[in-house]
Amino acid sequence: MMDEDLLDLDSRKNKAPGGYSLGLHVAHRPFIFMSNTNTTMDVGTILHEGGHAFHEFERAHVHFYQRGENYLPQEFGEVASMSMELLASPYLTKACGGFYTESEAARAMIDNLEGIIKFWPYMALVDSFQHWIYENPSESSNASKCEEKWAELWDRFMPGIDYSGLEGFKKTYWHRQQHIFLSRFYWVEYGLAQIGAVQIWANARHDQKKAVSDYRKALALGATVPLSQLFATAGAKFAFDAKTLKEAVDLIEEVIGEMEVEL
Repeated sequence: MMDEDLLDLDSRKNKAPGGYSLGLHVAHRPFIFMSNTNTTMDVGTILHEGGHAFHEFERAHVHFYQRGENYLPQEFGEVASMSMELLASPYLTKACGGFYTESEAARAMIDNLEGIIKFWPYMALVDSFQHWIYENPSESSNASKCEEKWAELWDRFMPGIDYSGLEGFKKTYWHRQQHIFLSRFYWVEYGLAQIGAVQIWANARHDQKKAVSDYRKALALGATVPLSQLFATAGAKFAFDAKTLKEAVDLIEEVIGEMEVEL
């Protein structure tokens, strides 16, 4: 991608914010756009978008229609990116070719894992809010009612944060969630994909080579098989039940404990 000028990573004046991987489907190439901020977020972003780019390379051999350019299940499309963030985590230190010290890598990993745990309840919050919007059109057409409902759901799914004096910020936070406005019901997919990514990472902790091989086989299928089979090929199960979620959270908390020793 560097050789073919398929990366636009540096910040510059008037450059748009955000980051994404764009598939150049005829050329069978991905293009990654982002703006470096000289923080650990840059590493997470390039790995995340790199997973999407890897997906584009792996499924390039599949017939255009079956490659899933327009209907690849998002629940699995995000598995490609989220798994890459976790699969790459052992190789970010200077000793392994990266640029972090051991303590810096541990801190970055803890931040990533804590973010995963906190994301799942937020995912439930956004999804519940969207269901309420479309099930109650007369109320949801009133912005004040939306703010009241968002605050109510926030307290249900995101407890433990004291917003005294900042209630206005809490109830209007939904304004920044562009999916609510532009991609109806597109948010729960991230949570489902994250479950898959954590399962792939769990496999990698026991056998990295096989886990990566299974991951690549699944990416290479494009959209030629059902969603559950994509997950199964990657060594995961398509599920969001209490048992599967608990296993994921238990593993994350275990690894956070291990990483804290490195600080």
